[in-house]
Amino acid sequence: MEHINEILSLEHTMTEREISKKLGISPSVVHYWLSKRKPTKKTGRKRKTLTETDENIYITSFENPFFTASEIKHKLKVDCSTETIRNRLKEIGLKSRIPASKPSLTAIHRRKRLEFAQHYIHWSPKDWSKVIFSDEKIFSSASHGPPRVWRPDGHRFDEKYIAPSNMSGRFTIAIWVCIGYINAIHLILRPTQNSEYYISNILKIFIGEIEDKSKFYFMHDRSPIHTSHLTNNWLVNNGIQVLWDWPPKGPDMNPVENVFAEMERKLANRAPRNREELWDLVRDTFQELMDENQDYLKKLILSMPKRLQLVIEKEGGWTKY
Repeated sequence: MEHINEILSLEHTMTEREISKKLGISPSVVHYWLSKRKPTKKTGRKRKTLTETDENIYITSFENPFFTASEIKHKLKVDCSTETIRNRLKEIGLKSRIPASKPSLTAIHRRKRLEFAQHYIHWSPKDWSKVIFSDEKIFSSASHGPPRVWRPDGHRFDEKYIAPSNMSGRFTIAIWVCIGYINAIHLILRPTQNSEYYISNILKIFIGEIEDKSKFYFMHDRSPIHTSHLTNNWLVNNGIQVLWDWPPKGPDMNPVENVFAEMERKLANRAPRNREELWDLVRDTFQELMDENQDYLKKLILSMPKRLQLVIEKEGGWTKY
């Protein structure tokens, strides 16, 4: 009810779009609550739900957009079908969709993300072209179906519509990928998780191919393997410039995550029978993606200034990336 009162209080001083932006809600929701106060000509057959019931449906979904139509019906104990509830939600611009999946952010996560974005916002695309980005990913042979969320257009990455991420499957493989603006592309199978393996079988491989280490920065996340004394000492002793202040929970700032998302899209309907087949599919999909568009990685890396600007605008919250 809080948003309803706020909408009505702003009716005479702001446009519907301005109210929508200020309150962070869908323009169609704003339009509904403002227009419902105006008399309308009644035509057609009798509506199956009362105005009060409609309002309770809207409020319940707004308070928890992950409620299904069946759950809303059960909670409100209304005498109508679940299809009617879906129709009421659609009337105000809500659609049942697969939610964005992001890890939860604490106040500390938000602060560190914001501090990083503010510190590097002055970096130019040329500066970011000197960074080699890396990340790890677990690919699974199968997973459970995703949840659904009732969400208006244009609000996919609003915090209230994001589902906490999780992973499940029959068998998995872990991979490590690095990408750079110029010829720094690697995909490596990572069968174990410790600093010794990371140094010997990953860092030494791709860093050994770089002629002038002083001309690039290396980015990896804050996992314990990456921040261990062993790994840090090796990087320092080998003259590697590292973005040491990369924040925890910063996947949307890392272009490698976009590569992973595209790989998952391409692998969605594949059904490997074992880990070996899964690795073959992942490797071939990665290579196919690299071969399809030579400018793909460059565009991702050059989007860094925009990514940081969005983090600042979101005050450290998740962005659309």
